[in-house]
Amino acid sequence: MNQHIAVIGAGVVGMSCALWLQKKGFGVTLVDGNEPGSITSSGNACTFADYGCVPVNDPGLFRQLPSLMFRKDSPLKIDPGYALTHLPWMLSFLKHCQPREVQKTIAALNSILKKTHAGLDPLISMAGADDLITANGCMQVYQNDHEFEKDRPRRQVWTDLGIPYCEINRDEVIDLEPNLKHKFEKGVMLWHTRQTLNPKSLVTRFFQRFMETGGSFVSDHARSIAHARNGIRIYLHGNNSLLADQVVISCGAFSRQIKGCGAEKLPLDTERGYHIQYAGLQDMINRSVSWVDSGFYMAPMNEGLRCAGTVEIAGLSPKKNQRALDYITRKSRQILDLPESPTSDWLGFRPTMPDSLPVIGPSTDSPGAWYAFGHHHLGLTLAGITGRLISELIAGEPPCIDIQPFSPSRFKCRIS
Repeated sequence: MNQHIAVIGAGVVGMSCALWLQKKGFGVTLVDGNEPGSITSSGNACTFADYGCVPVNDPGLFRQLPSLMFRKDSPLKIDPGYALTHLPWMLSFLKHCQPREVQKTIAALNSILKKTHAGLDPLISMAGADDLITANGCMQVYQNDHEFEKDRPRRQVWTDLGIPYCEINRDEVIDLEPNLKHKFEKGVMLWHTRQTLNPKSLVTRFFQRFMETGGSFVSDHARSIAHARNGIRIYLHGNNSLLADQVVISCGAFSRQIKGCGAEKLPLDTERGYHIQYAGLQDMINRSVSWVDSGFYMAPMNEGLRCAGTVEIAGLSPKKNQRALDYITRKSRQILDLPESPTSDWLGFRPTMPDSLPVIGPSTDSPGAWYAFGHHHLGLTLAGITGRLISELIAGEPPCIDIQPFSPSRFKCRIS
């Protein structure tokens, strides 16, 4: 194919789009002022959560919201000032906690999550990154029957959809993870689940493959796009520009900042997430472990132990919330015999739509522009299949799943 496609955003989703477009025969230029994979993609919980079809904004959240907002020991943090100035988005987010809306979200997420590995595995193989993937499963733990029963509706969804898991007892939890010092009474094993040993390294391998196979990279931030007589012109912060036949907007939570593409009219906001890391302590657990009620994961990496999670509604401010970091540190030390202070910490910005579904498809405002963002907690998991879908759409092929639930046109008006 002779068409030239620009992909704006070099996180795991944008990188996956670039590789799949190359695979379809397009010429591709990747545009990002940051090192590929170095921002939000670098700090996730490392788990390919192909079971993650139950959204954060489910009916349980609506019932628990007052407690979660005002409880000192809570995985949810909401900046009151930010919430008030973004009230329409907050109300839309809560509206999607209604059971009928949640069922639609679950069905849509399940349809795309079933294609997780069909999207990712070809890229992992192409990039020679199999050494960065482990298949030891994911354990989810509960300290008592109350926590276990509270999570039963989510497990019932898995049962109804045929997502494989098995319940395990206290002895089995200890046998599989002997270093857990908190004696959890119940657990769930998702044996089919995989993880990456380093998400930043995974994106780096993707990028290296992209460059080796003829891709080009522009190290600058895009600020706007405009239609030209012979294509789409992308204007950069450094006062330069480049021309492409079509453009993919894949800047995660920052996608609305690209003027002229129409993304600024979509209700994209941010669920801020945090992690702490302990260098050299990766051997303390054998797999990704989640304490469900506390809302965070621990993952062994090739450089240490990562403890990641929580949700903070506070926009794109770069200022870290120390209470969120202290929460993860405190909860992690309740589970494992860890040092008092982590080696490092991190804040990232999960791009989130009020219905917890990504936006995948053509811009309704800007012909030739395509959207691939809004993956909330599932960016790593859904990156590969998102890239495949974008490549199919741009190539004029039937997409491998029904993309209507993810269409930008599902939002009839702007919600700031």
